[in-house]
Amino acid sequence: MKSLLRRWGTTAAAVTVALIGALLLAGQVKHVWDGHTELAALRAHGLHARAQASLTISCAQGRGISCHTSSVWLDFDDADGHSVSVPEETIDGSLYVPHGHRDAEDRVATTVVYDRANPYEAQPAGALDQSVLDLAAHHWIAWTIALALLGGGTAGAIAAWPPPRPSPRRRPA
Repeated sequence: MKSLLRRWGTTAAAVTVALIGALLLAGQVKHVWDGHTELAALRAHGLHARAQASLTISCAQGRGISCHTSSVWLDFDDADGHSVSVPEETIDGSLYVPHGHRDAEDRVATTVVYDRANPYEAQPAGALDQSVLDLAAHHWIAWTIALALLGGGTAGAIAAWPPPRPSPRRRPA
């Protein structure tokens, strides 16, 4: 007779991997849902204003030079005429980068959307065009890992499931 640990050890490890994958997947779903909710709130009651976006570009050298936008500052006048200058907050961990012609000061003309009660949480209007799939695409590596762990763990648990114990044989009377 195999010990209980030897009999169920591989199955328990596979189930653990599947649970880790399920937790990672649930975390990704929550991130996307939070981003979608934030965008929906701005779509529902946000005010629009013309703005200038200042982009900060960061570059790193590895196998060549790789550059990305590390921050976006939005400068606009709110509905009350107050000048507002705020950094763009990430949505689901990513920045929306306004595109277009840059002026002499390297700024891009754009439109912002903000809540009148808190103009310091403004977003570029283009960010509101993002769908749930766009938000999910920001983290495709995490989605891939989560699905691989969930699928691999589930398949491993099914494959490793131990056969039933043989029932004790009765001696003929």
